[in-house]
Amino acid sequence: MIVSALFVILVFVLLILPHEIGHFLMAKACGMKVDRFSFGLGPRLWGFKRGETEYSISVLPFGGYVKIAGMEPGEEASEGNFRKKSLGKRILVLGAGSGTNYLVAIFLFALTFMIGFYTFNLEEAIIGEVTQGSPAEGSSLLPGDKIIEVGNKSIDSWEDLALSIKNSEEGVLKFKIQRKGEIFEVKVSPIFYPEAGRKMVGIAPVRVFKREGPIVSLAKGAQEVFVLTRAILLAIWGMITGRVPVQFSGPVGIAQFVGESVKMGLSSFILLTALLSVNLGLFNLFPIPALDGGRLLFLVLEGIRGKPLDLQKEELVHYIGFLVLISLILLVTYQDILRLAIKD
Repeated sequence: MIVSALFVILVFVLLILPHEIGHFLMAKACGMKVDRFSFGLGPRLWGFKRGETEYSISVLPFGGYVKIAGMEPGEEASEGNFRKKSLGKRILVLGAGSGTNYLVAIFLFALTFMIGFYTFNLEEAIIGEVTQGSPAEGSSLLPGDKIIEVGNKSIDSWEDLALSIKNSEEGVLKFKIQRKGEIFEVKVSPIFYPEAGRKMVGIAPVRVFKREGPIVSLAKGAQEVFVLTRAILLAIWGMITGRVPVQFSGPVGIAQFVGESVKMGLSSFILLTALLSVNLGLFNLFPIPALDGGRLLFLVLEGIRGKPLDLQKEELVHYIGFLVLISLILLVTYQDILRLAIKD
């Protein structure tokens, strides 16, 4: 329990701290005055002041913030004021938090590729596992069998095999297989699996351990982040259109996922943290008041209008958005607790 709790805190540190550091470093690079850098929310536990910035750690590790001079109404105009800087610099500062989350995710995905991981060998149609009670088991197919033909069609990869089974119209398929140097034929009758939405025979490819070098790992990490971002956007669109059930998790749900990933091993923990980092970075870019994306939307409107919007009205919109977000977080947290109570 204690170990899981420590890993939960570590995840929130890896998610929130880089996000706020991104804002902080970009603000400094753009010549802005940073009054406060805080990791955590609520009462301050510890802190110090260096230069013009106060650094602090607060009691709840579920958030953080960077207070930049000039972002709130009533502040005096100065050289380091956020509002005095160009539109481009302000956009960079607001987007830097999510950008840093994406960089962290790329690094974490790359780390899993460098550590090594188990994956399926899809380059060859070699059986790694036969499902008990499946058509494949009834046809005497065995792990280690290499499938070279299905219905007189040559098979070069696992993808070829899967497509041949999926698109088959015959009730019985002839598999030509190679086993211990011998080649012979077996007959298999595919069946439709509703959960998969296609015909299958009950076999899985061979699992292999792979490890990549740093350059390839970084490239694959970036690819994983791109694919994951696209999948999240498609899932959200599915929720909006009603094709996908609405599902969200708050801090309690995330803590549960982290605890389960820790039990599965280091790679699972790193992958979950990378996934959450992408989610946090992307979510913060949504044009929702109180989020970075909401503030970016106001900057876009300023660029279109040619002059800034009324700061007090903008802050009122963000304040209302903040209250709505807090209410949603509390609701999701309540649902997470209720779900866990019912499960237990």
